[in-house]
Amino acid sequence: MNLAEFQARVQANPRPVIVDIWAPWCGPCRTLSPRLLQVSEAYVGQIDVWKINADEEPELVRALKIMGIPTLLIYRDGQEVARRTGLQSVDALRSIFDALLVSDSNGAVTRIAGLSDTERWLRLTTGAILAALPILLGWSPFLAVVGAIVLFSGVYDRCPLWQALTAKLRSVSRSV
Repeated sequence: MNLAEFQARVQANPRPVIVDIWAPWCGPCRTLSPRLLQVSEAYVGQIDVWKINADEEPELVRALKIMGIPTLLIYRDGQEVARRTGLQSVDALRSIFDALLVSDSNGAVTRIAGLSDTERWLRLTTGAILAALPILLGWSPFLAVVGAIVLFSGVYDRCPLWQALTAKLRSVSRSV
């Protein structure tokens, strides 16, 4: 399938679509698949889930600018509203599915929370500059820490350790 065919299918689909880009050799993909199936069962008839094997559709994967797998492409009304790369928890998947069913008061497509590519690169660049300043200007622990925090803010949503830690903290805070 080429990009034009894929986009036509997404545009023609009457329901929101979550596209799972995966590969059979990918460990996180094999972990995500049953989670995605489990969550999607509660949304049958409301949200469609498509799977695309990256090894079988390399041209499409390249055209969609997929840089890592697993990647979830999230579409509503034919427009991409979010993309998530990496392993997602069941709670994160439920949040994605729930957000797809919500529209603003005008029925307009709203983006699902997450960093855009521009935001991500801006944070990474700013963090790298702040982290490099102590090296160039003499040691400043404050700038080094601020640089590290800003750098991390550009990738936190793709960090499995951070996702596991925040999920654990959320479950602990709910039980308190």
